[in-house]
Order: sequence, then C-alpha cells, then structure tokens
Amino acid sequence: MPAPGSAAACRYFPGALDNETLRHLLVGREDLLGEMLEELDRASRSGTPRFFLLTGSRGAGKSHLMSLLYCRVRDELCGRITPVKLAEEEYSIFRASDFFLRVLEEMGIDTSEIVALGDDPLVRDAAVDTLAEAAAGRRIAIFADNVHEIFTQMDRSEIRALRSVFQRTDLFSVVASAPSLFPGIADHDEPFYNFFRVFRLRELEPAEAKELMKRVARLDGNTAFIENFPDYEPGIEGLLHLAGGSPRLAVQAYETVSRCGTDDMAAVFFRMMDEQTPYYREVFGRLPGQRRIIFDTVLGADTPLTPKDIAERARLNPATVTAQLRRLEADGYVVSRPMRKRTSYEVRDRLFWLWRAMRRPAGRDRVGALIEFLEAWHEREPSYAAGTRAQMARLSLDRAREELLDGNEANGLSLIGEAYGHAEGLDPGTVRRITADFLKGIVGEGRVPVIKSAVRGIVASGGAGFERFLKPVADAVAIVEANDTRLYYTRLQPEERSVVAGIVQKITKCGELLPGL
Repeated sequence: MPAPGSAAACRYFPGALDNETLRHLLVGREDLLGEMLEELDRASRSGTPRFFLLTGSRGAGKSHLMSLLYCRVRDELCGRITPVKLAEEEYSIFRASDFFLRVLEEMGIDTSEIVALGDDPLVRDAAVDTLAEAAAGRRIAIFADNVHEIFTQMDRSEIRALRSVFQRTDLFSVVASAPSLFPGIADHDEPFYNFFRVFRLRELEPAEAKELMKRVARLDGNTAFIENFPDYEPGIEGLLHLAGGSPRLAVQAYETVSRCGTDDMAAVFFRMMDEQTPYYREVFGRLPGQRRIIFDTVLGADTPLTPKDIAERARLNPATVTAQLRRLEADGYVVSRPMRKRTSYEVRDRLFWLWRAMRRPAGRDRVGALIEFLEAWHEREPSYAAGTRAQMARLSLDRAREELLDGNEANGLSLIGEAYGHAEGLDPGTVRRITADFLKGIVGEGRVPVIKSAVRGIVASGGAGFERFLKPVADAVAIVEANDTRLYYTRLQPEERSVVAGIVQKITKCGELLPGL
C-alpha cells in the first residue's frame, strides 16, 4: 500500500498520482481495466488498432481509469506500444494536424520543422510520418480525455481528416473519454459514427464506495475515520443513495465527514453540493437563452415534466420547447422517459438537480427530509437504554406492530399514539430511528393495508413533519397498489427512485415492480 499522505486528494487530476496510489484507489473497475489492457495487448500483436470510448458522468472515474491504463501499458507493454497521454484539457486542437502535433510534443519530439512547412495538409502528413518513424515498429496508443471537447473545437472536415488517418494506417489506437455519447460519434452522418467501442462506467455500489472512502482514509493516515466508521455508516449510506456511486463524490463525502462529523448529515450534504457551484454555474453559462430557460425549468421541478408542462411553465412555444429539448438531450443535459402517450424529461445528472434543489428553501426541506429518512432507515441495530422514554416508545410500537398484523387496527393505532406520547422530549433523531425501525418490521411483512395504517397512525400521532419524512414509504405503497412502474417517473426524482424501489422490493419480495434502467 502507498505510504500515508501520498497525494490521495487529487480529485481533479489523477495524472498527478503515482501508479501505486492509482492502483490502491481503484475500486470496482478492476475487471474493466484488465479487459482493456488485454485488448490493447492483442492489438499490438495483431496489428489491428483499437478505439475505446469511456463514458460516465462527471466524477465517475474516467480519468483515474485512463491514467492507470496508461501506466499499465507504459510499464507492461512498452516493447510493443508507445503510450501517449494528452492533457485532460486540450484547448488548442482545432485541426487534425494540431492533434498529431500534440502527440509529437508529448513524445518530446521537436515539431518546429514540421510546422514550418506551412501548408496544413503537408503539416498533418509530415506529423503522421514522423510519428511512424519515431514509433520504430511499435504501435502508438493515444489517451485523450474529454474527447467531446476536442470534437467541438474541430469542424467536420478536420474530423473527417482525423478519421482518414486512423483508417489508412494501423499505427494508432485511441483510448478516449466523454461524459456521455455525443453527436460527433452518435449521429449517423458524422465521420466517427460507430467508430469507437463504448464502455459505460457504472456507478459504484454502496459497499464499493465505502471501501474507497476507507482506502483514502488510510492514505491520509486518518485512523479516526476508520475506527469511527460504524458510527458514520448510516449517514454515509444516506449520502451515497443521494449522490449515487460517483467515486469523486465518495471521496468528497469522506473529506466533508472527516471535517464536520455526522451530527447533521443534511448540512454535510449541503456543503458537498455547494462545492459544485462553480462547475454548475459554468454549465449554465454555456447554454444559450431559450435552452437555459428550458433546462432551468426542468431543474426546478419536483417531478419529471412533459414538453407541454415545460412550455406552460416557461411561457414558450411548444414547438420551440420540443426542438430545444431534443438538442438538450443530444448534448447530454436531459434524458427523456417515453411512457405510452406521454414523454417526460428530467435532468441527466441527478447531482445537478440536487444542487439546484439545495439552493431553494423548499428544495432543502425536501432533500433534508430524505436524508433524515435514509439515515434512520439504514441504522442497523438501534439501541436504547432500558427504562428510558425511548425504550418505552419502542416497546409500545412493538406491541402496535403485533396488533396491526393481527388485524386489530384500533388497538394498534392506540398503541402508536401511546408510543409518541412517550417520545415527547426525545431528540428528533432518536424518534426518527425508532419510527424507521418500527416501519421496517411492518414493511417486511409485505401487507399494504397494514403499512398504510401504520403510516397514518404515525402522522396523526407524531406530527405533520412525519408526512414528509415518510414520503418514500407512502410512494412505495402507491406504486404497489397501482401495480404501475410509471409512477417512478411521474412523481419521483432519480435520487428518490432507488430508495422507493428498495422499499417496494421489501414489500413485494420480488423485482417485478422495480424501475427500468
């Protein structure tokens, strides 16, 4: 393992990390790394180039995986492959000739004589010939992060020229990355259509994300975080459900929890979202007027919206909205959800929606309630001292569960009221944990009428705040009763779906009512 303090926090520049640290921090992608390395090895032996495109949202680990693959090729396949890694942000590539000149520069080869040729086609061909000579019989594997930005800077004739070079020579393989499929490779009439083999980076599973956090803590020498991890775990699982399995967000969650603790996970999450502000403001700034209005309308909604809904809220022509939504979807900002006669739209990057929600009071309340639910729901073994109000409340709820399951609704509801009488004066976090523990036992029985009675009794006895707190359970019941998975997409945001789906599965004991991918 790398020594503690070995630059583990280079979230935005994995290329600054050494090979050993990159290996240590790779979680959940080992098989993909091995597959890509093997493919490049076969390409070097057969003389058949490979063209890979890694896609995944911001912070998904594309740069990390590419950096590690680069190191593996450099160290293990150097006899047959010369790896060349371009900068993560290439702002000066506007022509195919620029692309190959940058490869030469990264190989440490002087390009002044080539540039002096003047005529651009001559410069391009001379650069390619020089690369072939410098390779000395080896293949050249070019690693190009953010290739969508390079394509955006180049007009179609230059992109066509770039593909022509790749097609007429077997010298080059390319490993590229982009947040998603983009028009330059996804549209049928584009030169690079169907050219790359696409690998979509999946989100980390919660267990993998927690393992990554522990590995970063070890690199930091943060023994306190590892020792206290069982105390942090329920809150961390709640954050991971909201933020998804982004490696960068997992590292950021570790850093924020290490600084601030877990007494108020909503405040921790708000700090995490606030750190995204410069990036998301930049994204807004890139959008032209109408597209920005439409995108912000989608961002500001509590549920996915149809084009008609968007047109009414944004006060725009429906035809204009439809055309701009197509462009926003092609550019990766929104995703459509076709459902029979209606299609709804939502933000592709759920963190973007969460960032926008956390900047509005109503949104903070909604997200805060979800975090509180998740933290309580993931508490594994709530413990309460004997003789305390908490223990008395829990005992009353245990009896209420038995009565409700036996069909004695009146007795069950009376005992729920008694339990929340005992709970008066307890801190809200303890009351939420008691409530979640009670409901998990009932949900596990799979009897929808009993679940509905329990929720109704809690809201009546515990106060109006519980209606928002228990919204995931109520949503799950609604989906089971309607037997309709479309409700995931008409009334829930993406970060809520996985939570509600988990409860639906506990109720139904099967996967038939889970949302599609």
